[in-house]
Amino acid sequence: MFSLKTRADRLRKVLELIRADACIVKSEDSRRYLTGVSTSEGMVVITRSGNRYFLVDQRYEEFATRQLVPQGFTVRTVGQRSEYAMFINEIIQADKIKVALLESNAVNHEEYLEMENALYAKVMPLKTQLDKLRMVKDLEEVENIKTAQRINEKSFEELLAYIKPGMSEKQVQAKLVQLLLENGSDLEKFHICCVSGVNSSLVHGRATDKKIEKGENIMLEFGAVYNGYRSDMARTVVLGKASDDFRKAYRVVQDACVIGQLYIRKGVSGRDADTEIRHFIEENGYRNYFRHSLGHGIGISLFEGPYLSQDSKDILAPGHVVTMEPGIYIPGKFGIRIEDLLYISDKGTENLTRTTRELMEL
Repeated sequence: MFSLKTRADRLRKVLELIRADACIVKSEDSRRYLTGVSTSEGMVVITRSGNRYFLVDQRYEEFATRQLVPQGFTVRTVGQRSEYAMFINEIIQADKIKVALLESNAVNHEEYLEMENALYAKVMPLKTQLDKLRMVKDLEEVENIKTAQRINEKSFEELLAYIKPGMSEKQVQAKLVQLLLENGSDLEKFHICCVSGVNSSLVHGRATDKKIEKGENIMLEFGAVYNGYRSDMARTVVLGKASDDFRKAYRVVQDACVIGQLYIRKGVSGRDADTEIRHFIEENGYRNYFRHSLGHGIGISLFEGPYLSQDSKDILAPGHVVTMEPGIYIPGKFGIRIEDLLYISDKGTENLTRTTRELMEL
């Protein structure tokens, strides 16, 4: 199991390769990765010499001190945002930092220039290096994702007994929110979507006041959060008996999942994985009806590398956790999505999702 220090050590290796002396991290998700805590404000500074600093405002001073000082961090309390540069300059002088990397995708151009002008060290952009480190999950991260997925599955199973004809999409979605929280999901950041019938062909549709009628399908996509780590799954069920057209399309998506789980493994490119499943769906009569990419990495962020898409340059490797979510969306009729979570390891590919892919008729 990796420790916070191990994660910082991995980042220090990046500093050594780039010949930089420190890294300044601002984004909430990256701060969470390096500290294990979530705060709405703050900055993390990791130095090549081995020091770790957390700069945070007074609201989080006691919390950060309790959590991070025992982990080897030095916590500095910042009164105003303008003081961040002052405290970082103190670190620069104390640790003799000449080159500092700034997480450039977490600040706008103006903020980057302000920091560049204010600091006593040469500032260079930290672009994708930290994102690539976060792509490879340690055992603790995988266990958090697994726990979040178990919350998903329990909540989904309990929801099925609740759904009745005449309920609105919003009512079903609200019940699922309640169940996710009751079963242990963190309150923040979880996502959820419930669409039915003709609304389900909208790839990124949102729940409405539409009543769900007998014979209609319901597409549910949702994800719990545990210790700051996300899960993601989708299932499409039918309230009553499915039509022959729906059954045929559902079988293609179901088979695409089987093929995808066999194909997705270490050494496979994200582009090839997407292409393999896309071709299967097209060859079975649904050309142009798979309207999104096959999947994406997941962790602290809902969408992170590696990506399984036509423009992906990622190669799957041990430690990656990705979604696999083939679908068919026929405008004016229905949409079908089945989404599982796959963990790539040296031993093979493990499906972290236990819920059946068989068609459920309620």
